[in-house]
Amino acid sequence: MESQILGTRSVRRNKNRNRIKIVILVLLLLLGIALGTYIFYALQAEKTPEEPLNRVRTIPKYTHFSIDDATQIFQDISFHGYESIFENEVLGRLRNLHEEYGLKVTLYVFGELDTYNLADFPDTYKKEFEDSADWLKIGFHSITETSPEEEGVTTKEFAEGIEKVNQEILDFAGEASLAHVLRLHYWYATDEMVQILKKEGVEGMLCGNDSDSCYNLTKEQAENLLRSRDGIRPGELSYYVTDIRLEKTDDILIALDAHKCDRLVVVFTHAWCFQDNADKLETALGWLAKMGYEYTFLEKETWVKEVADE
Repeated sequence: MESQILGTRSVRRNKNRNRIKIVILVLLLLLGIALGTYIFYALQAEKTPEEPLNRVRTIPKYTHFSIDDATQIFQDISFHGYESIFENEVLGRLRNLHEEYGLKVTLYVFGELDTYNLADFPDTYKKEFEDSADWLKIGFHSITETSPEEEGVTTKEFAEGIEKVNQEILDFAGEASLAHVLRLHYWYATDEMVQILKKEGVEGMLCGNDSDSCYNLTKEQAENLLRSRDGIRPGELSYYVTDIRLEKTDDILIALDAHKCDRLVVVFTHAWCFQDNADKLETALGWLAKMGYEYTFLEKETWVKEVADE
């Protein structure tokens, strides 16, 4: 009888052991499945990009706007003795467009216009210019309104002219207002004149939209520039194409649409016809805002750095 009891206990112990083994196997199986699932999703997470694969990376786009022959703006302010520079109709409208669209503007000036000399502009408004220097700059255009090539301007005369105009700008508007990217009158500059520009701290040149209006660039360099989307940098100076002249553009939206794939769009007009084209400019600013363009002075600490970082 005792042996039967012992045998029964032995069978029960074996059954219990088998149950325990089954439970352990089930637990190990579940643990393996859980671990495998974790590893699978961990590996998938490493392979999955932070952004969807079908998302297109947006490349920043920029626009530069300027006004040539702008000495008449300063002539008007001098003549009327305004309390503020923004009482001038052109500057007043530009400020409104800056406030609405973030517009940045460069004014390119002659040293002399008719009987008016830029040296006669008072320093009364210096604080106002300095306070606006983040969106309004002033740069050398030419010594006078006549063609420098036809007048036979020498390298020495050119050097004296730009040095004089730059000093006048510093005197009445401050260093922060001085532009370092220029568009010269009649797109004219010899190799020697370009060397003078470099010494004066000029960083870039705004060319025309054909190979004959690219200053001292060779034919090959000019053709490369015209094919580019954001200018070329053959040396210490950068060169950029001027894309749109407002007064020569019948339909501004069609003109802009032709450049919608360009990294940089350069637009300009002249002071003497600004009011006739101001509405056209505002239409352009609306289009540029819609297309995601940002305003730039094309100066090294901003433009070149942004291009290099990308």
